Amino acid sequence: MTPRPTWAPDADDLAALEAEHRARVGALDPLVAVPDLAAAPGDERLLAVRLPDGSRAAGLATVGDVGPDSSAALFRPLREHRLRARAAGPDVAGAVTALLAAWSGRVGQDPGTPPDGDGVPQVGPAPRDHGMVLLWPSRDVEAVAALAAHGMRPTVHLAARRGTAPGVAGRGPADVVVRDAMPDDVPALVEHQLAELAYDELVGAARVRPGARAHLTTQVAGAVANPATTFLVATAPPTDARGIVPKAGTGDEEVLGVVAVEPPERSGAVAGTVTTGPVAYLVLLHVTDAARGAGVGGALVDAALARVREPVGPAAVVLLHHGVLNPLSAPFWARQGFRPVLTTWELPVRGLSVGRRSLSP
Repeated sequence: MTPRPTWAPDADDLAALEAEHRARVGALDPLVAVPDLAAAPGDERLLAVRLPDGSRAAGLATVGDVGPDSSAALFRPLREHRLRARAAGPDVAGAVTALLAAWSGRVGQDPGTPPDGDGVPQVGPAPRDHGMVLLWPSRDVEAVAALAAHGMRPTVHLAARRGTAPGVAGRGPADVVVRDAMPDDVPALVEHQLAELAYDELVGAARVRPGARAHLTTQVAGAVANPATTFLVATAPPTDARGIVPKAGTGDEEVLGVVAVEPPERSGAVAGTVTTGPVAYLVLLHVTDAARGAGVGGALVDAALARVREPVGPAAVVLLHHGVLNPLSAPFWARQGFRPVLTTWELPVRGLSVGRRSLSP
């Protein structure tokens, strides 16, 4: 086996690598924030490789566990090996290839016991119980071939839209009403979010755990009650025999779609991924199958961003996550002015192998 091109960089080497990586990514996409690698020479978490042509890469390898009954487990494997990576030089793909090989060797030597899981088989392409996860700038396509050749799968895009200006006026069916969600709507909203979660699991953006309903019920009820969160529903109220429309929120209306957006003060977890702000985070959008294609989703997005625009202004950056392989989300969000900024790449770890690749050093 060919020896891995290991490298023991000093502080100046790491600083130069970070500067070159940051400059290259900034030229490709100025919206991407590149945080410090936060690794010092000698840090046991640091992996570094250097090729004969001067190309090099380094990464901070970490591992963390969550319980199968936690809300975090709806969107990540139970044991997650993460790599914060940087690459530079004339052969970025080659450097990333070497770094991934070193990372796989590290994962293969993990002395811990992977979680037993939640008893539910993996459904979509994302690792359910034990996986490797790497976040990479979406426009930095030089590394795509290396990531794919290693067996990693793009699962989730963090997408961004600059500005909250309205879209096409009058979108949506004329008889659809967009209003604030109310406490009586919570059961219907939970069903919408469960449906979205189940679909996202098929395309790799989520995992439906046994406790999903309980977690979502708590989260939805809290968001509806929180005045800082914009939580809207689109309804098509039926009329009775006398042509009378029932009062909104009585439970007699059909909820066709939902949208939820968190303001900047509640979006700190994603705000650091971009170089400008303020940042609002679109948590949820879901439309029923029957209503899809009629403009309900667009009407909900316009109404939600109009609400966000009031306190934060028209220049806010709106972020959201959607499945890379989701054939419904990707074209819809592109039409709304969102485009990928960061892509999550994942790979299941099965025993001492990653996909079909041996993790033996």
